[in-house]
Amino acid sequence: MTIKFGVIGLGNRGSKFAIHSLIPHPEIEVVMVSDVTGNHFDMFEERNIPQTKDYHELLKNPEVEAIFIATPDGTHGEIVLEAIKYQKHIICEKPLEITEEKVRELEIALVNYEKVFLVGYVLRYAPLYAKAKELLKSGIIGDIYLANGIDHIHYGGYAFFHDWHRTKEKSQSLLLQKSSHSLDILNWMIDSEPIQVAGLGGLDVFGAKGAIKKFGKPLDAPLNCKTCPIQFECEESIININRHKQVNWQDDWPDNCVFDSEIDVQDNQALLVNYQNNVKLTYSICQFSAYYRREFQFFGHKGELYFDDERNQIIVNDRLKREEMVYTVVDNGGHGGGDDEMIQEFLYCVEGEMTPRSDLRSSASVTRLVLSAQEAIDTNQIVKIQKGEG
Repeated sequence: MTIKFGVIGLGNRGSKFAIHSLIPHPEIEVVMVSDVTGNHFDMFEERNIPQTKDYHELLKNPEVEAIFIATPDGTHGEIVLEAIKYQKHIICEKPLEITEEKVRELEIALVNYEKVFLVGYVLRYAPLYAKAKELLKSGIIGDIYLANGIDHIHYGGYAFFHDWHRTKEKSQSLLLQKSSHSLDILNWMIDSEPIQVAGLGGLDVFGAKGAIKKFGKPLDAPLNCKTCPIQFECEESIININRHKQVNWQDDWPDNCVFDSEIDVQDNQALLVNYQNNVKLTYSICQFSAYYRREFQFFGHKGELYFDDERNQIIVNDRLKREEMVYTVVDNGGHGGGDDEMIQEFLYCVEGEMTPRSDLRSSASVTRLVLSAQEAIDTNQIVKIQKGEG
């Protein structure tokens, strides 16, 4: 079986996923791509894949059986709703959407939808996370009562504060854009619904506060790295990030100043979450850390389980026997091997052999968690998390 794909949104995620994961797959043919700006069209023109700036044209194409949506977060809902009209199989990049209203609209629209709908919480498919889930489910540390997650993001300035992610209007918060990956994993492993959340957060390094430290005052007008008088000295310049942090920089990467006054998403946050099954979770994210790492720790009545995505090892300590067990998991491919596994599961779902691991219910749940978490931070209140449709 060969399934014919269309890709909507050719930014960093969409173009790389198409080139490295979809096109090489023997059971997939990419027959059309779309991007409103024409971004990366040259990559597909040289492969003789038709391009359009209007995603409606792609959806109307009867040859397209399935789509991958990788547009800005606040546009996911409208594209999914249009794709439903044309009965396409859908992989929607995470997060599901950026408001409760849009999430609820999608829940209603997708009731009894007969095609596959999968949301790209790709870490569920990575071997490391799948093994940790298997161990926790086996009861190796007993009943879980406490959990902890930490996201160390050393590329926060590069990835989120130079481009559209930097404003609440476009991305809602970086809890939604970045933390939702880890919080989805925590929801999955805790195996319960989050019911209330409290939190703290700040915009302390980037935005106007950072400008005061860098320039002595907030910026009066938007600034760009390529025309900035201190572009070669500034540690957050895309030129220096590429050179010193060895982050892959492309010539077309947005270079809006990370100290612009329009920035209003927070660069550090900490949460406390209570689950229906009485598990308590602490979680924090830092967008200006010294290194990149995701860390997870679970405490059960028999012991503890810890893993991170840097060493690709799962460490289990037995509380009573004082024994340590180490499980090493091979990391293959994008997102720890999750991209390839997600595609394969999607194909199995199309054939009717299984249902998605990352589905509408789970993605709506983590979206509601992060929306409630940001509300808790903004209001300095403990917030009860809304229940979904159905």
